[in-house]
Amino acid sequence: MATRQLEETKSITVTHEHPLRRFAYSFLLHLNNLLLEYWATMLTAILGLVVLIALSIPFLSYFGLDAIAKPLFFSLHYVCAQIPSHSFYIFGHQLGLCARNLSIYSSMFLGSLIFVLSKKRLPGIPWWLWILMILPMALDGLTQMVGLRESTWELRLITGTLFGSGSVWFVLPYMQKTITEQL
Repeated sequence: MATRQLEETKSITVTHEHPLRRFAYSFLLHLNNLLLEYWATMLTAILGLVVLIALSIPFLSYFGLDAIAKPLFFSLHYVCAQIPSHSFYIFGHQLGLCARNLSIYSSMFLGSLIFVLSKKRLPGIPWWLWILMILPMALDGLTQMVGLRESTWELRLITGTLFGSGSVWFVLPYMQKTITEQL
């Protein structure tokens, strides 16, 4: 008798569930499915936006739109030190990212774009190859930091590109594999 009453109570609770609770559950379920399906596309869009903002700052300044360019420039300071001597200039105006970070974010954007366009089937690289790809940037930055030498813009571009492309090539396929295995 007690079991039957419990079952009846469960069925009553489920059928008379509050509409807001049903809506929240449905919304979160759809949001979860959206994120699982389009996480790489969203990441690609964010990386592309960072690169686009960094490249647009000198053009905005050149055309006298400093009211837009300056806040964008300062917002990129969260992801880059923006040291003037390490940066590129267009029309006499500094890009929003230094040379190394511009190459990191650009290569990450292009790598994630290739990953998304390949329908997330790009095979990943082994961890030791990823370490080999990020090691040049670590050595370049470390030897510059301790004062052994001054890095050049060419080295910053090459090491940043190796770091960015290696990181995307290692991490994104691994994330996709993990998500696929969990489903």
